[in-house]
Amino acid sequence: MWRNSAGRLSRNFYQQCRLYSRGKKQLIASKNSQRLDAKPTEKSDKSKLFAFGNFSALKNPEKKQIETSHAAIDKIVSFDSLRIFPTVRAAMMKEIKKGYNLKNTYVKSIDEVEIKPSPVQIAAIRKINQPRRVAAKNLEKAGTDILSEVMEENEKRKLKIFTIAAETGSGKTWAYLAPVLSMLKQDDMALYNRSPAALQEAQRSASIRSVILLPTHELVDQVYDTLKYVATAPLDSSVDIPKKVFASKEFESYFKDEANASSLNLNVFKWSVGDSPSKLFNKADSRRIDVLITTPGKIQSLKRLTNYERPFKYFKFVDYCVVDEADTLVNESWFEETALTLQLFGKLKDLILCSATIPKEFEKAIQRLFTSKDSIIRIVTPQIHKIPKQIVVKVIDAEQSPFHGSKSRCLAQALYAIHNDGTESGFVKRVIVFVNEKKHVEPLVETLVQKYHHKEEDVVGISGSDDHRDRAEKILPFVNPAASLEGEATKLKILVTTDLLARGLNFHSIKNVILMDIPKTSIDLIHRIGRTGRMRQSGRVFVIIDKKSRKSWIKGLPRAIKAGATLG
Repeated sequence: MWRNSAGRLSRNFYQQCRLYSRGKKQLIASKNSQRLDAKPTEKSDKSKLFAFGNFSALKNPEKKQIETSHAAIDKIVSFDSLRIFPTVRAAMMKEIKKGYNLKNTYVKSIDEVEIKPSPVQIAAIRKINQPRRVAAKNLEKAGTDILSEVMEENEKRKLKIFTIAAETGSGKTWAYLAPVLSMLKQDDMALYNRSPAALQEAQRSASIRSVILLPTHELVDQVYDTLKYVATAPLDSSVDIPKKVFASKEFESYFKDEANASSLNLNVFKWSVGDSPSKLFNKADSRRIDVLITTPGKIQSLKRLTNYERPFKYFKFVDYCVVDEADTLVNESWFEETALTLQLFGKLKDLILCSATIPKEFEKAIQRLFTSKDSIIRIVTPQIHKIPKQIVVKVIDAEQSPFHGSKSRCLAQALYAIHNDGTESGFVKRVIVFVNEKKHVEPLVETLVQKYHHKEEDVVGISGSDDHRDRAEKILPFVNPAASLEGEATKLKILVTTDLLARGLNFHSIKNVILMDIPKTSIDLIHRIGRTGRMRQSGRVFVIIDKKSRKSWIKGLPRAIKAGATLG
């Protein structure tokens, strides 16, 4: 029936979307269905806080942290202005351009695109890549050579802790990868300049130099794919590296060897679900692992080994560690595994904790991990806890005609409207549908196929009940670029999932997200919405409500986003 009256329902559908997007700026619906001025986070009247009841789970960072980042961001407009090792910069630019979406743009070639660093990349690379020996150099000027050497060694050994907090889809992966890879190459160059044989000997040592910790194996796969590409990407030194680099005193000796300029030549290893401990040990024994990508649980599983002597010995010389999706990895469920894993890295130089949100519980966990707050260097972007304005959020009430309380009918109409809206011409459209409980995933998939006649191969459901290999296969059409239709009729692919896939995953150029259920906290809302509108691209989010979930404040969400409100 809904197909025969599609035109009428489609108009009704968009009328509802417009209805809940209206209202005066900076007026947000309260719990009692009244409109109130939102509580300001700072003196400026433009900055508002959107936070109600249990939904409010985010901590707003200190104003001075955001202002510091803002000053740096405004000054830098190119990666060339940032301290990045030359070959790392060249490989990074290749990887970013490889994944750049030219669809629906007027640009004919990727060579025409000017790749600029995002705010989080500027703030993080600038702070993390600062030279470690400032204090020692200052002492040298004073002529205290012996004391200078002591201070220099202390600076080398002293652990630096960084926290990166930036909005979803802002390029956080390269915000931490560029500094870590640069430091690894800087260390390689120091060994090479001492003696090429010293570097070769170090590469043969059975050890791990850096570790990237992630909460899910999907994220392990994603970060590994990025690193695998840049670690071995061939570089043309005459094109990819500026001539001034070869003439500089810092790099002249190292880049005289063409092998050092033609590739990063880093050994990257993914240790994921189903991989045995022997696979890790054999890899480390054959050649030093420069970057290991894994989960804390995988490393802690080594405790169960009885037939290996000192299985943790490979982690003894880890210099750099990244805890990605840190708000997840230090919450109550993961805290012990993460803390015990970090304790293995006794000679750590830099620890980077990266997250799209700063939950209130995150700050408590950080205080448990590190006794001194002063030792933590905070990196916070100006748009933290704000939904990017290029994402349009619309609330649809399933209680209204013609849906009569049926959320699934409302979803079907939303999918129909997306299918026929004239966007993404010539490509398969992809839509992500989020539910709160994994038990609702398969029933919703069946409803879309059996009741609303979507093709079975075009609707997939993914939850924690699925095997990792099945999840990896099902997710491919959504994390890869959209498939070209090449003259075929418009096609729609739908992914129904839970918050399992809401964090960190880069769904490639997904334009539409539908929330069948209201998230339990503002943290989950930010992560779900963040699956679209990534890296300044546009996106749409539809929030479906019914009698049970029709809280008055959710209707104020579109207005809050338009007004640039901070979610609390």
